[in-house]
Amino acid sequence: MARRYYYPGDEAGVLERVRNRVFRKPVPDFPKTIVIETQFGCNASCVFCQYSQLRDKLPKGRMSVALFEKIAGECAGRPVERFILCLDNEPLLDTTLAEKYALLRQHCPLAVRNLTTNASLLTAANVDELIGAGLVNELFLSVNGASREVYEKLMGLPYDKVMGNLEYLCTWLRQHPDVRRTLRVRVNAVRTRLVEPELPAMARRWEAEGFEMHVIGMDSRGNQLDMKNLPGERMKPNATCRRLFHTMVLTWEGHAVLCCVDYRRAVKLGNVQEQTVYEIWNGSWATLLRKEYLAKDFSHLPICATCKIN
Repeated sequence: MARRYYYPGDEAGVLERVRNRVFRKPVPDFPKTIVIETQFGCNASCVFCQYSQLRDKLPKGRMSVALFEKIAGECAGRPVERFILCLDNEPLLDTTLAEKYALLRQHCPLAVRNLTTNASLLTAANVDELIGAGLVNELFLSVNGASREVYEKLMGLPYDKVMGNLEYLCTWLRQHPDVRRTLRVRVNAVRTRLVEPELPAMARRWEAEGFEMHVIGMDSRGNQLDMKNLPGERMKPNATCRRLFHTMVLTWEGHAVLCCVDYRRAVKLGNVQEQTVYEIWNGSWATLLRKEYLAKDFSHLPICATCKIN
């Protein structure tokens, strides 16, 4: 179970203060993780993702390098642990991606620079530019299935092309042990009834390469996900979510939204074109929402009230 958070100074008495310091975490005054959608759009059609439902309903565009640098500059010297350049997008569609990772390395050299990708565009050129040049130091590969049938049914991408890219990556990493030693590589699969029987084979395959194998619980995206292609999934309330307390999520337009499953941008905390990251994170609106969540008051958090996970 996720440790609950607390706001120092809100305790009712001595016992609550002691309990908080022993069993809970204070809400940090700056996000530990920052998720940035550098460009809207994805080339996959994963059945466990809401993107297919919204691809024609949300504005399309790319975050400017200038706005990205503003964000990176505001995070310089702050305790940000990880940047993830992925939300409603396949990051490798952004032709300015290398420039943006370079800005993160310049302004926040100690932070993890994560690339989460479905690997369909992880070409030799991209491997050299992003991984070979040290711009990315953490690679998460979204792979759902060991067989062609399951993989293509779940992700809607060409199995042979993606597996070819992954084979090239494995060979490249073997040939560059100095890079491999400092690069964390993890294969992510979303837990569904369809992929579950193939998880042992996936673990054997990718752990043999020295990659981590990680299975992520599927959530209902605040009960906004169309479940018709996922029959029989057993879902339960997501009652221990930590996202609101350690992660800031930014869309390509600069909107800070509630969390990574708020695909419709229903709850906006602010916009980094008009405010700083610090101002948004510590603003009265964001603070109110966190305190309401801790009190199990979902008046302003309807997607939290209905979010479920398997």
